[in-house]
Amino acid sequence: MRVILFCQNAYAFGILSPIRNILQQQNHSYLWYISDKLLNDFPFKEEPYTVSMLDLQCFESDAIFVPGNEVPHYLRGLKVQVFHGLAGEKKGHFRIRHYFDLYLTQGPYFTEKFNQLKNIHRDFEVIETGWPKLDVYSTEKSKYDVEKTSLLEQYNTDKIILYAPTFSPSLTSAPYLIKEIQDLAETTGYVVCIKFHDLMNPKWIKEYKKLAENIPNILYRTDKNIIKYLLQADILISDTSSVIYEFILLNKPVISFKNISDLNLWDNANNYNGLTDKVIKNLEQDPFAPERAYINEQFHPYQDGKSAQRMVAAVQNYIETKGVPEKRKLSLLRRLKINSKFGKPVQNIFKGKKTNKISAVMITYNEDIHINAVLENLKFVDEIVVVDSISTDGTIEKIKQLPNVKLILRPFVNYTDQKSFAMNQASHDWVLFLDADERVTDHLRNEILQTVNSDLPTADAYYFYRTFMFKDKILRFSGWQSDKNYRLFKKSKVHFTQERIVHETLVVDGKSDTLKHKLIHYSYKDYEDYKGKMIKYGQMKAQEELAKNYDPNIYHFVFRPIYKFLNHYILRLGILDGKKGIIICYLNALGVYARYNELRLLRNKKQN
Repeated sequence: MRVILFCQNAYAFGILSPIRNILQQQNHSYLWYISDKLLNDFPFKEEPYTVSMLDLQCFESDAIFVPGNEVPHYLRGLKVQVFHGLAGEKKGHFRIRHYFDLYLTQGPYFTEKFNQLKNIHRDFEVIETGWPKLDVYSTEKSKYDVEKTSLLEQYNTDKIILYAPTFSPSLTSAPYLIKEIQDLAETTGYVVCIKFHDLMNPKWIKEYKKLAENIPNILYRTDKNIIKYLLQADILISDTSSVIYEFILLNKPVISFKNISDLNLWDNANNYNGLTDKVIKNLEQDPFAPERAYINEQFHPYQDGKSAQRMVAAVQNYIETKGVPEKRKLSLLRRLKINSKFGKPVQNIFKGKKTNKISAVMITYNEDIHINAVLENLKFVDEIVVVDSISTDGTIEKIKQLPNVKLILRPFVNYTDQKSFAMNQASHDWVLFLDADERVTDHLRNEILQTVNSDLPTADAYYFYRTFMFKDKILRFSGWQSDKNYRLFKKSKVHFTQERIVHETLVVDGKSDTLKHKLIHYSYKDYEDYKGKMIKYGQMKAQEELAKNYDPNIYHFVFRPIYKFLNHYILRLGILDGKKGIIICYLNALGVYARYNELRLLRNKKQN
């Protein structure tokens, strides 16, 4: 069986890893899918994984395990929802979105409700298996006991309190419990562990980290393994987080604040006062022990640690009986949502023999925020060459972690010099030359492979149009709609002209053409970063102007920047980009001013 483990958020790792263990034991093939934002935190990089939908299409899976609410309908395989929590009272938990063929439920409470929905919709199956994330409650229940004992001895206390609130801005207790948490730690001396969700508002992360810095027995935890802290804690403080149910299944008391559940079979408060007294009462008297027994029976009665095993068996039995779905039928609205979220499926996927190899080449300097993503993006080529200008931000260290990347350290003179050198390091004639802030889409990747390996005559160099990203939003106008550069070419047919040292020009001795699909350009991180780029480019351009003996005057300082702004903002429709357009057009004009200001300084220095 070929299986995709589909991760859109970091919490999916703990849910799917027990399933992965069973797949390994039974010699099934599997492939992790992780969203781009998870790349730096993915803990299983020695295993097969991808961030590409095209790779998932090519994998042709038999089943897809998804601890989330969406999965691309066009992927082959039985689409299986593995729930990402136990909080059935939350909005949307029992909503049918029609992306899934099979729902694997945690216990009788969930199974009954989904069977009711099954009888209405009649296009999916429901099987109760238990929840794989909780398998560790059986297999690793005592794993952290020694560490817990050491922690209690260190702080001379006998209890560990865990505070794990939801991140939802309208539901989280984090803004209201800072002083209560402080009082609890100072009054009782108990160890108080703070564990926030990945999506918690950074403001509250900062406040609680500051609290932990000032009070020794408050510990702010940043690692991803919340199971460890659930197992160690003697009591949980929360609000509406689904972690409440995970903790209750360990048969330990919970205190919540303004929980939205209709059940509330634990100590729930409607105001944010009296936390310390509540903790002491629940630890000493445990008044909600009978109610916990009901939750254990209805929400997750499985104590054998074999939920993941039951899930894999359920999927195998389903496929043996009904076969593997090629795709999922959805309404037009749902298909459009999936295409918007994950991209449209690639048509006419290249599956032929690779007759020509490709070298991906780039130059870098302090590209820490981009380097992992761009190198992951280039895994489809045959060779990756990076010429780095002695970065100081960790870029070099990240590159060195990847044995399949050829790294060369070389001082920077100018862009033309550095790119000419880098191109000459390529082992193969076909070169894909990218900047670190550019990404090849799945559609463009497929087009590149089809072009390079075509039986028909090809051009010697290809332009790529680029989609400019303003942070995470597309900038559709402001002059960028026609932006294109040479990015794919035969090394033997090109060279960089020496007349330009910035915005270098590739000279092609042969035929040029343009590929259909666009490159993604993540040039704008924030205002100061892009401003710095424009000023730097302007200053380097001044060196070209100096060689031409240009003498700047009021025309260059006033009219050229104004023209640049109006040309991009009015004539090239930057006005349609709203505030983004104003910012980009202004900064581009600032780059023109910086060029001539630097030119004036260079001329004065030369004359003196």
